[in-house]
Amino acid sequence: MRSTIVIGLIAAALLAAAGSATAKHSSTLPAEFPYAAEISATIEYDGTFSYAVTGFERCGVTQDGHDVNMPSSADETLHFKRTLNFSHITVPVATARELGAAAARLTVRPTVTTKGKIEDDHSTMDIAYTVAEGENELCHDVSGSCHWELIPLPSSTIESVSARDNGFLPVSWGISVLGVNTPDGSCPVAEGTGQLSAMLNEAGTLYSEPDENFPEVTISRAVAADFHRLRHAERASFKVSLNAPVSGTTSCPLSSEEMESCTDGVTGTATVHLHRLFLYETQHAYAR
Repeated sequence: MRSTIVIGLIAAALLAAAGSATAKHSSTLPAEFPYAAEISATIEYDGTFSYAVTGFERCGVTQDGHDVNMPSSADETLHFKRTLNFSHITVPVATARELGAAAARLTVRPTVTTKGKIEDDHSTMDIAYTVAEGENELCHDVSGSCHWELIPLPSSTIESVSARDNGFLPVSWGISVLGVNTPDGSCPVAEGTGQLSAMLNEAGTLYSEPDENFPEVTISRAVAADFHRLRHAERASFKVSLNAPVSGTTSCPLSSEEMESCTDGVTGTATVHLHRLFLYETQHAYAR
């Protein structure tokens, strides 16, 4: 009798386990299944674009007809160091495998639902230069430096999010930290707004993807896993390398015969903090 009871208990346990496994891999997505979340995001961005060129300037001829050339150089840096806060972004937290066929109805892309704000900013632009001054025998080289504080316009948009889809979850999620900036400073060899535009254009040549650029936070495939973590945890943080296209600087094209060397590059990191505010759950069951 006792052995019959033991066998019965084992059979019941096996049936319960089988039932649990069947429920876990059910063909039906149950109601109240969390598939997306409303989150806040803080991005601590610290990235630098550098551009250095050396060469010479022709500034006349001597009385006996020889060219007068003076060395020239420019060492430029554009440094964005700022913290951005997004109070509301809607993101997916369920994987395509978890949703199955229901993904067609529950697909969610990262969407900024409240405009982001710059909360802390220490961004700058600098040039150290050597240029030619004067003509002919009076030509000589002059060295100097310029410094600008980059002041972001409060009403400028800091909410640009671009996501490329690979079926369901985004392959990459890019958030621009640029906005509209006013360079505060003076310089005898460059005008601030034009210099900023020129450096941003030059930085853009480093990127092959049309939806990537400096200064942006571009997160690749890991973004899906980080969003998925928010199904079970209220917070997730990670660092993103801003180095492009490789760590350090690379040789850039020489655009004139007066140029002798040219290097440019982007270095830095961004730290992303995600905080789950609440989950969006299915209102009813769906077929997987």
